[in-house]
Amino acid sequence: MIARYAGGERGARAAARAGSAVVVVDAFRASTTIAVLVSKGARVVPVASIEHAYSYPGADLRIGERGSAKVAGFDFGNSPTEILEAPIPPGSTVALSSTNGTRVVEAAKGAPAILTGAFVNAGALVEALAGELGAGEVVVVGCGWEGRRASEDEAAAGAILSRLRARGWELDGRAQRVVEGYLSRPAAALKTNSAARRLKRLGYGRDLEFCLAEDTLPVAPRLAGGAFVGEPSAPG
Repeated sequence: MIARYAGGERGARAAARAGSAVVVVDAFRASTTIAVLVSKGARVVPVASIEHAYSYPGADLRIGERGSAKVAGFDFGNSPTEILEAPIPPGSTVALSSTNGTRVVEAAKGAPAILTGAFVNAGALVEALAGELGAGEVVVVGCGWEGRRASEDEAAAGAILSRLRARGWELDGRAQRVVEGYLSRPAAALKTNSAARRLKRLGYGRDLEFCLAEDTLPVAPRLAGGAFVGEPSAPG
């Protein structure tokens, strides 16, 4: 069993071409928001463009951001704490579009399995990967920000990869370095990076604590029929 790390859309496309399962990590905030929505029983349709989200047939809700700010006319921004407190009926279909995360999901199209992971569901995700994929190869993809590395995504990927290693998965060299960074970097440092400062400026400071808490949502969102769905699964 091998687990690798890659970055951005290019990494997602390469993983899909190689036939690897892909875990998309956008810790601030798309992967965290998807985990919240799935925990409420929603179906989350990832769409790359705002226009597609507006026109998506059958969407009960539209959620998304550009530059971390809520898209005008959408029901919610990409705020996991806002959505956690909102009355989202089970079975709702949600069209979700974000600056980075949903584009990386689209780039992974064709992979045998596409899942989303973050700090909040790292343990449950690893349980799902171990149970469903067996000896298959997994590539954990940190989304980054507009083509650049994002420390929060690499740290969340490290949280997932460290748990995979503990379950007996072999990590490639890049994945090992990502785990080392996760284990050596205090979470407090992520509260002051550029993404965190941007969220605070926009009034989303509450999201930071929520996004950085580990193993709070026992779900492993998986793309099925064009939407992320998931069943509750207790982390090991």
